[in-house]
Amino acid sequence: MFRERGLDNVSVAELMAQAGLTHGGFYAHFGSRDELVAEAVRFALLQSAHRIYLSALKTGDTPGYAKLIKRYLTAEHRDNPHSGCVLASLGAEIGREEGDAKAVFSQGFDELIRLLAKLSPERTRSARRAHILSVISSLSGALILARAVNGKRGSEEILASVRTTLLADEKRRQLEHAVC
Repeated sequence: MFRERGLDNVSVAELMAQAGLTHGGFYAHFGSRDELVAEAVRFALLQSAHRIYLSALKTGDTPGYAKLIKRYLTAEHRDNPHSGCVLASLGAEIGREEGDAKAVFSQGFDELIRLLAKLSPERTRSARRAHILSVISSLSGALILARAVNGKRGSEEILASVRTTLLADEKRRQLEHAVC
């Protein structure tokens, strides 16, 4: 619900009803709404990290993270924020948060970048990290903008443009490092 509607647009009562629990049962599980938000962010990040990493694994004739790019920058992902990547659905909101939710997001994001950096063809740890930070920022930023603009045409243009650019860069990097 948070990914679909935002952190401030979901009440504890709605969440408890969705979970099949009473509003009073909330306090048996969480000390505060902030604690619930932090736990929801932690869960969403783990789920997103798992999906992103699995999407990026090399399979068949798709090298590196090309598969991730192709799956991430789609109309289906754009149109389903409730089941999509938490970076694109809540990243901007988390930036305005303080406390536990932001700390949890920061830690989970760092773990995601460390995991994905393993897929980069760059030679050094710092170069792999910088490369993957750029890729993830481009992916999530493109998805945010594709969701924000009016009309399918502009939205599709954003997704296609970033997808084409990232795939070309990924192919170039693979070729450069294969030659070296």
